[in-house]
Amino acid sequence: MKRHLLTLAIAATLLPLAAQAAPRVYGQLNLSVDYTDSDLMPSADVWQLNSNSSRVGVKGAEKLTEEYTAVYKMEWAVNGDMGGADLNARERYIGIKHYQWGTVRLGFIDAPFKNAEDDIDAFNDLTHLDMDNFLTGQNRLNNSINYVSPKFLDVFGANITMQPGEQTRSVSENHLADGYSAAFSYEDDSLYLSYAMDKDITSEVPGVIVGVATGMGALPPATTSYSEARDAMRFNVRYKMNDLTLSAMLQKSEASNNLNTFADKLDEDAIVLSGSYKMDAITLRGQVSKVKFDAGKNFVGAGNDEVDTTLIGLGADYNMTENTKLFGNLAVVKNEITIGGASADVDVTILSVGTEVRF
Repeated sequence: MKRHLLTLAIAATLLPLAAQAAPRVYGQLNLSVDYTDSDLMPSADVWQLNSNSSRVGVKGAEKLTEEYTAVYKMEWAVNGDMGGADLNARERYIGIKHYQWGTVRLGFIDAPFKNAEDDIDAFNDLTHLDMDNFLTGQNRLNNSINYVSPKFLDVFGANITMQPGEQTRSVSENHLADGYSAAFSYEDDSLYLSYAMDKDITSEVPGVIVGVATGMGALPPATTSYSEARDAMRFNVRYKMNDLTLSAMLQKSEASNNLNTFADKLDEDAIVLSGSYKMDAITLRGQVSKVKFDAGKNFVGAGNDEVDTTLIGLGADYNMTENTKLFGNLAVVKNEITIGGASADVDVTILSVGTEVRF
């Protein structure tokens, strides 16, 4: 009898520990051999081994009551080729989820504007071809106060982030929402629609992918990347028909202050079209995108200064298992640069072969 009572006592002591779910360690290693061929500078024709958004993280959830659950996540970027800094911060947060009202999270969180892209990017995570390289709005926001709604009627959703300024940009920015990002979506079995917007969100304006056209007298708009507060809106649609998926995205953005100087008036218009088709273990991918940054006559003053970037690319994945794939990509990026009435083209061909393992 005493032995049975001791067993029951030990079990009662350990029961709360057993009820708490253990955190899950996860990650991905994505490495590729990339060849970049530029028609501007032969010295830029290079072979590279790149680590494409490889990462490791830990996340989990702990049930607090029948209605509330605590959620958490911490993630780090890792360099599989040790070609740069290691263990840089990626998304991390702590939050409380209510089964009916949604989830509130605090931390360093992907902007709702960024998440609204869905699966539009056929070259997501790739060092040279991820659409982060060509357009704005792909932000992960520090000081995030984030709310994610449950699915209303099983199809409607909302994702909203407020970002306190904390006087980092000016002494007047000391409110709960000096910047905000929001996305609203509809999703059923075949159709996804979303509208997203940023207001006063600091975003990086990407640079031309390979250097500067020589002999033009000055750097064109967006040749070198820089960050500024921007306002933006993004429309996304995805339609799935059996094994075929088609997606489209329209985006517009401008500097929040929109002053009459180059750095404060660089208007962006972007369109991205992509598709994929699954054939057993093989997935074929394709993407066409065009991004236009227009500084008007603000940079040199003698003409309409702008950079137009067009990407046309194809790719294929061979899914060896559910978590391991081989992939190959071929893309052409054309940069049309106009400053002060002069113009030049920078064409780049990128060939990649690689592998990804998720765990």
